[in-house]
Amino acid sequence: MKATIRAELRPTEDPAKVERAIRNLFSGVELSLDQGGQAFTASLTSLKEMQELRSRIAQDRIRDTLRVVLTRWTRGNELSFGLNRQAAYAGHVSVALQGEDPMGPIHVSVMGGVEDLIRFLTDK
Repeated sequence: MKATIRAELRPTEDPAKVERAIRNLFSGVELSLDQGGQAFTASLTSLKEMQELRSRIAQDRIRDTLRVVLTRWTRGNELSFGLNRQAAYAGHVSVALQGEDPMGPIHVSVMGGVEDLIRFLTDK
């Protein structure tokens, strides 16, 4: 599995708050701010790096719903989804639909091992 996290920064946003939102769901990742200071990015290579997201999904009791949504959004061995950054800032998981979040989502793209990831995030 190889995953990428990306969250674009708007001119009115506090970068520290966006970073906190990401870290609330992906606590151990190494975030980097691109050269223009316009987006945070991180690369993940193991399911262990998604443990905090898994815990938050269980806490919010959305495993079954999330399993259906992520399975539906899977395209072959690729999966792409967004997480609402306001919910993430508050320590919760909410899948962002396209155009729903005015600040833009925390975008997660996964290549390879998609079924294992969905099982990891949503199994009880």
